Amino acid sequence: MVALLCTGLSVSEAQNIEKVLADIERNNPVLRAQQTLVAARRAEVRSENTLENPEAELIRSWARHSPDKVLEINVTQGFDFPSAYTARRRAARIKEQQWGHEYNAARQSLLLDGKKLCLDIIALRQERRLLALRTDHAARLLDALSLACEKGEATVLDKNRAETEWIDVRTALDLKTVELRTAEERLAGLNGGEPVQFPDTLFPAQEPLPPLEAMMQEYAARAPELAALLCEQQAAEADLRVSRSEALPGFKVGYHFEKSADEKLNGLIAGISIPLWSGRRRIKSSKAQIDYARSSMESCRADMETLLRERYARYEILLPAVERLRVVARRQEEMRRYIADAYRMGSLNEDEYLTELGALYAVEEQLIAAEHELHTVIAEIDALNL
Repeated sequence: MVALLCTGLSVSEAQNIEKVLADIERNNPVLRAQQTLVAARRAEVRSENTLENPEAELIRSWARHSPDKVLEINVTQGFDFPSAYTARRRAARIKEQQWGHEYNAARQSLLLDGKKLCLDIIALRQERRLLALRTDHAARLLDALSLACEKGEATVLDKNRAETEWIDVRTALDLKTVELRTAEERLAGLNGGEPVQFPDTLFPAQEPLPPLEAMMQEYAARAPELAALLCEQQAAEADLRVSRSEALPGFKVGYHFEKSADEKLNGLIAGISIPLWSGRRRIKSSKAQIDYARSSMESCRADMETLLRERYARYEILLPAVERLRVVARRQEEMRRYIADAYRMGSLNEDEYLTELGALYAVEEQLIAAEHELHTVIAEIDALNL
């Protein structure tokens, strides 16, 4: 068991988590819904930068006591000031980039959840295997003491303590089995309800992380949350240009036809629309949106730097702690044989044997927990590469 905890994954096993994440990205219904939403938003924003619909009017006039009738036909087309179309097209491109970054952020967050759940499952399998080993040892000790009690070589109290130990570890094993099954079901849920082939029982081998300052620069350059907020700020600035363009006059041109009893008339229609009331309010709203986007981006950047520093500090503490625990764990099997020999020779009584054995198992539990936390922190720091 100790040897398994202290070795790395083979190449084929190391690929299992990547394969699981690829399946989740393909099958997860939330990501599929996000993709559909982005496509719908793109179609909507592109449809907003078209000409107004043309208008056609048919007017027929007559007088009660006159046979004369007048027929009028008007066909008109309205359009905004030309710069408004250019401004909207630029704003639409920026918004499409923003929605792409928001999708990447949602994808990264979901895949990080999937990777952390895979690490949880590995840790649960190791803990369950350790509990199964403890249960087997406790059962064999109980059988030996039951036989010794029948021969008068052990007391009922010794047998009761061994039975209590067996019940405790067996209950813990059953609970851990339920916890493991629940985690596996959650992983299948992330995969759209499809079964997941993930047999790993060992944590993946990890290369050392780059220095903190390098990670800070990478986050500033590649974090999709920051990229989305930057695009949101640029989109707000583009919307301001759109609002200013829309504050300029709009135009309407068209054709006029009129027919009466005596003659037919053809003519042109020209009109202008001056947004006296709505233009100023839209410009003010766009300026407020720019200020909000800037504040949001600065707040997100500060929060991200704080969280990265905290995670990196945990990484620097956990990395040497895991190495120290591995050194101790390599001696576990030897220490277990030594304690068993001491118990058989009578150097340790029942309480002392269970206490020493529990201390050995506690070291292995600490190693599993420390490795689990270390790999979880590494996954969180390295989430940009998902």
